[in-house]
Amino acid sequence: MGFSSDLLMQHRVNDIETGSIELADAPRVAVDNLYSCYSDAQPWVIRIGHRAVFRIGSQSLRQSK
Repeated sequence: MGFSSDLLMQHRVNDIETGSIELADAPRVAVDNLYSCYSDAQPWVIRIGHRAVFRIGSQSLRQSK
């Protein structure tokens, strides 16, 4: 399966509780977008085109309020 070069540079963040998905060029942007909709999200970050999870949970990426 092939991916366009633009898509390969993106990160997909899945909330394992709601099934919501965010796409962004940087994991922090995608996680912030997810947290803006679901403050208790449990994100998994996947780099598009890679088989392994890039990051499980992103509490360290969450912006403090």
